[in-house]
Amino acid sequence: MKFRILPKWYLLFFVTVAGFACDWVTKVWAAKHLHVGIPVRIFGDFGQFVLVYNKAAVFGLDPRRIIPSFPLTQFHFIFTIIAVVLVIAYFRTLKKNDTLMQWGISLVLPGALGNLFDRIVFPGRGVVDFMQIDLKFWPFNPWPIFNMADIYVTIGVILICINFLLESNKQKRLGTPPASVAPSPTT
Repeated sequence: MKFRILPKWYLLFFVTVAGFACDWVTKVWAAKHLHVGIPVRIFGDFGQFVLVYNKAAVFGLDPRRIIPSFPLTQFHFIFTIIAVVLVIAYFRTLKKNDTLMQWGISLVLPGALGNLFDRIVFPGRGVVDFMQIDLKFWPFNPWPIFNMADIYVTIGVILICINFLLESNKQKRLGTPPASVAPSPTT
């Protein structure tokens, strides 16, 4: 039996490696060249670099404010490992023409791994976040400070959502139920 690697696995591998590397390099640069809390304007007030070390969860939300002894680092580790395993298992089921979903998952993976890397390697420091945009209207007034990994996850999730919407609309036009919904038995 001959083992053949499908092109979708190349996509996942190269996007994950390149995305992780870009995230890591930019975080190293930010930690070395920026000072915590001091903004460096790039595009006036609209875009700036502001170094922060995020020890909390997404967008700085911290469950330890409610449950002081909450093991955040362990939670992130376990949650991310489970999520990565599930994402890769789902990726295996994708067909050759599921391009949008392949790209979405391929972008989510380096984002999840990049932030997990920070949490494991620098548990006392937290995740390096350093980019901020302020478009002067809600919810971008200003948007929480983020990094490349956050960008990958956001774009990946958007692509996955677009894929689900397109598939749902396609199935409605064809008059077939979505794959996740079993047809009702007829009597």
